[in-house]
Amino acid sequence: MKATVAKKRENALLGRTEYEITVEFDGKTPSRSEMRDAIIQGVGCNPDTTILKRTDSSFGARKVVARVNVYKKKEDMMGMEPDYTLIRNKFKEAAAKGEKAAAPKKKE
Repeated sequence: MKATVAKKRENALLGRTEYEITVEFDGKTPSRSEMRDAIIQGVGCNPDTTILKRTDSSFGARKVVARVNVYKKKEDMMGMEPDYTLIRNKFKEAAAKGEKAAAPKKKE
């Protein structure tokens, strides 16, 4: 798997660098975690502050375009990124589904 940077943009206000990266591969499409590992290795960024935001692939193509945010501080990442993104990137655990809320009682 080969990761190459297509675009790079510094976002000083949010304390992050935004990348658009092309990941080329052989065989089946890699999983998000495999792609994230290849991107971290290819770009040379910190795995504790790297978020794989989005992946776009085309049918039959052996490449994926990924959008990645690399933060300077982990605290900034945890505050800025939505929970579902942190869960996908395994920085947070999904909350266990509790019992359904009790229906309100009808007045008689």
